[in-house]
Amino acid sequence: MNDAPAIPAANIRVAADPAALASFGKMDAQAAHETAPTAERFTRRRSDLRSLKRGVLAILGLLVLGVCYLAQEILVPLVLALLLSLLLSPVVTLLERAIRMPRVMGSVLTLAAAVAVVIFGAISLAQPGQQWIAHAPATMQTIEQRFRSFREPIRQAQEASKKIEELTQPVTAQTVVSVQPSLLANMATNMPRALGEIAAVLLLVYFFLSSGDGFLRRMVEIAPTLTDKKVVVSIARDVQGEMSRYLVMVSLINFGLGVATAVAMALMGVPNPLLWGAVAAVLNFAPYVGPACTGLVLALVGFTTFETLGHALAVPGVFFLLASIEGQLITPTILGRRLSLDPTIVFVWLLVWGWLWGAIGILLAGPLLACFRIICQHVSSLHSVCVLIGDSATPDQGH
Repeated sequence: MNDAPAIPAANIRVAADPAALASFGKMDAQAAHETAPTAERFTRRRSDLRSLKRGVLAILGLLVLGVCYLAQEILVPLVLALLLSLLLSPVVTLLERAIRMPRVMGSVLTLAAAVAVVIFGAISLAQPGQQWIAHAPATMQTIEQRFRSFREPIRQAQEASKKIEELTQPVTAQTVVSVQPSLLANMATNMPRALGEIAAVLLLVYFFLSSGDGFLRRMVEIAPTLTDKKVVVSIARDVQGEMSRYLVMVSLINFGLGVATAVAMALMGVPNPLLWGAVAAVLNFAPYVGPACTGLVLALVGFTTFETLGHALAVPGVFFLLASIEGQLITPTILGRRLSLDPTIVFVWLLVWGWLWGAIGILLAGPLLACFRIICQHVSSLHSVCVLIGDSATPDQGH
């Protein structure tokens, strides 16, 4: 007997009917035709969402810049206190772990020691700084006399322009003389405000240091799952540790540059070498701009101190040599290439923060950019930003 399965009659009729076969073929083609536009629409929708996300991020960035500009009187002390607390946090942690000192007491002692060092340095450098400021007009006159031969054509052109203006002005014109307030008057006017800002910064630094991991513990409590809690703790501690190490190492490097500059100026016979070492150390926190300003100031000092052109130019030349060794050899060796930054991004960043917050913004821009890159290295969604602001000449190493 043949046990083959029986084929339903309906299927036999469909197979025998060419019109039915053609109908099934049209249905398959229509289904394939509808599937292709669906995939295309999905791809286009993802592209639109990506563009919308970029637009929203750009708008948020502009809003953040606007808030930073309008609220600079609040944000500048806050950011400065945060960076100082990251700088002093390893000392407080060491006291807490090594000698079991309570964190509150350790914060008070660390902050008091830092304030004492700053006050001692300010008192030591106040007198030479005041002398240099008082002799600034005489310094400029000395430089002008030395470059008078170069300025003679410019002076003649200015005199000719002044005579033409006098001929074109009416005889009855009155001259208004504006009297500018003196430097001491400006200092006396701004002293209460400066003292208030310094007190606010010191209080914020104390609260940041004494709180320890309190804010981190609250963030862990907010996280919904155990995995999220572990991720938050890991990222937060890594970021805080790397930012603290970076600020400590940069501060030590800048201090070393200041010491080397002071020693070099003393060996060359430049007056007030400690003052110029302190200027070099502080301004070196602003990449590119700080060393350039220090070199310009030292050039003025060299031209007013020494008679020969070569000896005068040697003063800024020695500093630029020291700054080049620090920037090209010492800093990359100590900090590593992973924290290197693109020079164009750094310069634009300095311009932005200088426009927002002035001179203090330029000094804070370098540490802020480095800390921002550390955060981007630990947050996967910000990895593209980390690649953008990193130095393309040195490949980034993963954490």
